[in-house]
Amino acid sequence: PGQPRKNKEYFGRGPDAERAAWQRNDELGLGAARGKPAAPIFFDLTRQYLDARRNAITKSTYESLILKLTRVILPALGELQVHEITPAVLDRYVAERHAGGVKLRTVRDDLAYIRAVLNFALQRGLIVHNPLVGYAPPRNDAERIRPPSDAEFAAILDKAAPHVRRALLLFAFTGIRPGPREAFGLTWDQVDFHGRTITVVSAEKGGLPVREIPLAAVLLEHLREWQAEDAEHGRRWIINYHGARVESIKTGWQAAKRRAGITRRLRLYDLRHAAATKMLARGADLKTVARILGHKSPVTTMTVYQHVSDEQTRAAIDKL
Repeated sequence: PGQPRKNKEYFGRGPDAERAAWQRNDELGLGAARGKPAAPIFFDLTRQYLDARRNAITKSTYESLILKLTRVILPALGELQVHEITPAVLDRYVAERHAGGVKLRTVRDDLAYIRAVLNFALQRGLIVHNPLVGYAPPRNDAERIRPPSDAEFAAILDKAAPHVRRALLLFAFTGIRPGPREAFGLTWDQVDFHGRTITVVSAEKGGLPVREIPLAAVLLEHLREWQAEDAEHGRRWIINYHGARVESIKTGWQAAKRRAGITRRLRLYDLRHAAATKMLARGADLKTVARILGHKSPVTTMTVYQHVSDEQTRAAIDKL
């Protein structure tokens, strides 16, 4: 009324704008096309993808997938319709993530998750085109982190809080994964002091579900001291904070590193790498090391975990 020549109103872009447009259509008595399906938004496709993948991958992988999608990718792209995920939008996503201090290797992983969701939607007939086809990901800037030297490890250990110290010694002398299932799930009934072994329930990584790791003499001595201390207070968990189970020591690890004066990048997982490298460097059998680490295939151990030290390289040259 009052605008007889007007036949269009603009409500913006995205699902909220589309809903507002259909509501206005109804107000004007033009609701005949109300049943027209809305263009799919990335959030809805992601939800269907997660539902489909729930029982197809391990629990830990599924949980990591949810965290990556819901905390990182969906806040940036979730409300976009598929046709709005253009190369320019992806370029902006890459630039903003990298400007925030995120490694390009991680951004490449983000794009792989996005591509997986869109490929799934294409296979299910939910979309007719994957906008990531032909999109070139950023270059890989992955760095190979050198495991801690004996001196670095000793310096960090000296500055670590008691519960962090326990964890670091366990990582260094068993090669277990520093996560909630393997390391922080260890209880005293998993230690066989007579047989000098510790039974580890492996993280769900597709490797050995349970493995028995022999205890080095130095670690066995520490374990006996800790067990006596914990038995006095009725503590169940090997790595505990005043008796309570510990879920993570990342903060304690960073604090110990800082107090030790070590500024280079060094992750808790690098202690596992160091354990594997030292065993292999000192003549341990590859298949045995793979079993200790919980790998199903020794190929994983060799290609991912072996870091050749300067001493090994010099020894190889000296053979000439």
